[in-house]
Amino acid sequence: MNTSQYIITEFKRLLNKKSILLSVLIIMLVPLVYALIMLSPKWGPYDNLNNLPVAVVNSDEGAVKDGEQINVGNELVENLKSNQELGWDFVTKEEAQRGMDGMKYFMMIEVPPNFSANALTVLDETPQRPELKFIQNEGLHFMAAQVTNKAVETLKTQLSTQVTETYVENVFSQLGDVADGFNEAHNGSEQINDGAGQLKDGSDEILTSLTDKSADISRLADGAAELNSGTGELKNSLIIKQPDISKLANGSLELNAGTGELLSNLQTKSGDIGKLAAGAKEVNNGTGLLLTTLEEKASDIKSLSEGAVELEAGAKELKAGSEQLLEGAKTAKNGSAQLKAGLDEQLVPGSETLAAGVLEAQQGVNATIESMGNLFESLSFLSTLDKEHPMYDGILATVLEQLEQSLSESPQKQEDFQKLVDGANQLKNGLKEGSDFNNGLTALNSGLETLVEGQEQLTAGTSDLAKGANQIANGNKTVKSGWDSLAENVAVLHNGTTQIADGNQTIESGWQALTEGATQLHDGSTQIAGGNQTVESGWQTLSAGATQLHDGSTQIADGNKTVEEGWEALTDGVSQVDDGLDKLVSGSGELAEGLSEGVEKTSSLNPTDSNMIMFADPVVLDGEVINSFPFYRDSNAPYILTLALFVGILTMSFVVPYRNTAIVPTSGFAWFTGKVTQLSILAIAQAIIISLFSLLVLKIDVQSSILFIIFSILVSLTFLMIVLFLIALAGNIGRFVALAFVVLQLSTTGSDLPIHMLPEGLRQLSVFLPFTYSLDGYSHIITLGSISKIWANAGVLLIYFVIFAALSLVVFLIRHRNEKNRKEFSGEIEEGIV
Repeated sequence: MNTSQYIITEFKRLLNKKSILLSVLIIMLVPLVYALIMLSPKWGPYDNLNNLPVAVVNSDEGAVKDGEQINVGNELVENLKSNQELGWDFVTKEEAQRGMDGMKYFMMIEVPPNFSANALTVLDETPQRPELKFIQNEGLHFMAAQVTNKAVETLKTQLSTQVTETYVENVFSQLGDVADGFNEAHNGSEQINDGAGQLKDGSDEILTSLTDKSADISRLADGAAELNSGTGELKNSLIIKQPDISKLANGSLELNAGTGELLSNLQTKSGDIGKLAAGAKEVNNGTGLLLTTLEEKASDIKSLSEGAVELEAGAKELKAGSEQLLEGAKTAKNGSAQLKAGLDEQLVPGSETLAAGVLEAQQGVNATIESMGNLFESLSFLSTLDKEHPMYDGILATVLEQLEQSLSESPQKQEDFQKLVDGANQLKNGLKEGSDFNNGLTALNSGLETLVEGQEQLTAGTSDLAKGANQIANGNKTVKSGWDSLAENVAVLHNGTTQIADGNQTIESGWQALTEGATQLHDGSTQIAGGNQTVESGWQTLSAGATQLHDGSTQIADGNKTVEEGWEALTDGVSQVDDGLDKLVSGSGELAEGLSEGVEKTSSLNPTDSNMIMFADPVVLDGEVINSFPFYRDSNAPYILTLALFVGILTMSFVVPYRNTAIVPTSGFAWFTGKVTQLSILAIAQAIIISLFSLLVLKIDVQSSILFIIFSILVSLTFLMIVLFLIALAGNIGRFVALAFVVLQLSTTGSDLPIHMLPEGLRQLSVFLPFTYSLDGYSHIITLGSISKIWANAGVLLIYFVIFAALSLVVFLIRHRNEKNRKEFSGEIEEGIV
């Protein structure tokens, strides 16, 4: 069976089934229903605005201007009563509020009590703009809200015009006053001209003075700069020397502390020095008594002359030792002189040496006493050897008695000498911490060491004397000689102790003088420390003052520099003022002439009502509207026709089989051709019917009836290919997708809003939707009349037609190839709508 036979078979099947044929005829009328309902009415959305209730509340209390009553609210109400744009309802504020609460009014407009009063404040210092209050219930209907918005703007324009007329009337009423003011200004300008001439003379004198003093101002600025430089150097010098001043103050405090410690040590050890002098004096008294006793008993020792030879030798050695002791005492005396001269440098080491020397002297005295004890024992032993000499017992008893007496007194002398030793040790310990004097007392230590050596030699001599005393047992002659030597040595010892006593007395008086000097030294160092503290504080104050002085001189320098610059600027400014005064003189003359002319012109003004209306509303709109819609329905016709054709094609799929066959097709191409031929005839018939109905019955005015019918046929065929592809591919699911496809295009292709007003994403999406081109094509055919745009949109729709026709062909080819056997294929035929 060829393709033509398959197509004829498909049409016979449709014609043989009356129910299907009737359904097709009914469905083909679906677009007519859309056109009849949506395109038949010739009324527009703005034809019945006077039925839209709007409450108007006039609360304006009015105002009085120059004795005339003004009430802008009443004028507005009078104008609205003759205005049928909206359903104006003039009520009280309470009634309007109840109507808004009861959803009766779409809007409430109120002219407030102070509206007229505020309108008259335009020329006040703080003008108050009049307000027109309104409450809009947008929820009742969005479209009604847009209409009432426009009405509010219209009212605002009317009120603004009325208020402006009031302003202009007030202004013109004051032009007479302006003329008077011009006259007064003319008189004043003549006075200004005279004053400007005098001011010009004065500015010339000021300019001359400024020019003459410019050099002095420059010298003042230069001198201030030099002053600033000098104060900067003074400030830096004081700041640099601040650490040295602080060191001086701190050093004086340390000096004061040292002299205080020295004075305290001297005062503490003064008693020990007195004890030392007293002890030395007692030693001297003891040696004097010993010498007196030896001299008194010398005559009694003659009987001992035989044993005195060896005693004499020992006495010589004792004498030599005594001489060395004398030299040591002299050295001690010299050391004492050095102590007196360099006490502040040598006292501490000397005191330590003195303590050691006194200790060794004590040891020497103890040794002497010990030797005397040995002598006493020797003489006691001698008394047992020879008792025949008549004077032996008497002399021996006398010597023994004297020796015994001396020995009995030796513990007391030792105790007194021990006090001297203790005093020397206390002196040493008291001055040990005075490290500032250790190096200076080295010389005294050396002298006392010499004294120690002499004492050691004295000890050696007394040892020899003891040996000689042991030899007395061999001969009394040696005793006499030894006694004489002993007397001589004791004399030397007495002289030495006398010198020591005198020296210690000198030391005591010198110590007192040293204490007094140390007191004066401490007082002086205290004054120095206080003075240096004052110097430091004053130096800091001086530094701070120098800093302030430098800051002040800096400010003076900067200020004088500014004065210099300002003087130059002032000179230039006065020059400009002088030039300006020249212009002022000439300009004030011109002003006087111009004001005189202004008086004449303002006096001649006599505005009429027409002039004031011209001021209040100067612009008149003069325009035309092109491509206007005869009726509101014509603006919706492209959308209604597009939607009607698509819905008609989709509805037809429910009664006309879009993919099952009457007989087995020989090929997928024959299957596709038969369906497209059958459905295309129905789609074309649908397009012709709705086009003729719109043209003949509804009498829609179009640019070209032929183009209108041809474009409708193209739109219907394009929609047929889209729906055929979806249903052939997915059956009922395809129908649902086709319905969703329609919904998607309702608000994205220019039906509600122009595509230019859509968001960016929707504008880009609209390019790929067929409704965009069908709507634009119908718009140009019905109203716009651009033939090129019509053919451009038709070309795009033709592309859609070809693309979806090719896709549908592919679907039919695939479905035919997938059929397994004729039975299954015939079963699908009998099955009906799949």
